[in-house]
Amino acid sequence: MWFEGISAQTGIGRVARGGNVAEGLTERLIRAEREAGFHERDMSAFQRERIDLEHRVARMEAELEALRRRRLEAYARWWNARDDRDRALHVCRRLRRRIDRGRRRAAED
Repeated sequence: MWFEGISAQTGIGRVARGGNVAEGLTERLIRAEREAGFHERDMSAFQRERIDLEHRVARMEAELEALRRRRLEAYARWWNARDDRDRALHVCRRLRRRIDRGRRRAAED
């Protein structure tokens, strides 16, 4: 764990030789607080970046959903136009056959 060995580093449980234990602990505390402050600033920056990315992802997902909807609508319009074309071609074939039959009858008479 990250906190293992802190007592050995800080001198807890040992008698200080020629120095003040409290001063060593105070220096260690100051360094740890400074380090915690650096990490806190980093965390704030990372949090802002994460929030920004979440907003961007939400916008892109909404745009993707809109594009998917437009794609389906475009396909539906294409399908309807294809059906209309096929229907019109069918009518054309029937009318041509009628005209051809009428011409054949007129030529026979």
